[in-house]
Amino acid sequence: MNKGKHTKQQILATALNIATETSLNDLTIGGLAAAMNMSKSGVFAHFNSKENLQLAVLEHAHALFLQTVIAPIDKQSLPLSQLLRTCELWQGWYQGKACNCIFISAAVEFDDQLGAVRDLVKSLLQSWLSYLNKLVIQAIEVKELSEQTDAKQFTYELYSLYLGSQHMRWVGFEDDTHTRFNLALSRLIQRYQG
Repeated sequence: MNKGKHTKQQILATALNIATETSLNDLTIGGLAAAMNMSKSGVFAHFNSKENLQLAVLEHAHALFLQTVIAPIDKQSLPLSQLLRTCELWQGWYQGKACNCIFISAAVEFDDQLGAVRDLVKSLLQSWLSYLNKLVIQAIEVKELSEQTDAKQFTYELYSLYLGSQHMRWVGFEDDTHTRFNLALSRLIQRYQG
């Protein structure tokens, strides 16, 4: 990796932390430059606009997400095992990289703001839900889940559990090992196994 790309990766890592401490909308080139001890023009040269910076942060977070949550999955294991391992990795994928899940906060922050950032957040979340739904469908096909299972409903409930766990952890009603999420997930699977 050349020096310019390395610097950009460092900037994006810092930007991701800033965006998850406050918000993606509050992330500014000037604030990021100050945090990096760089000139504003030096940071601006990498992105050319605040919107491009926001998009780059989301793409950076997505690459980290794929590396942390999707890449380690053993594609040879049965779908339900893949789903469980995915959920395990998903629960704290951002820890050590950022303060909170950027996709949750950005979805709330940009849901009513038209533009490229909103479109990217929506697209990334749709892609993630499609991935989860595919695993559920595969688990139904190999009879790990009941043939009567509505895959979209299962995926909806699973994602709702994740959102609840993240919120409850923030208010102190869930622990760092996501005990309540794991219990709820186990019960969800039992219910759909028939």
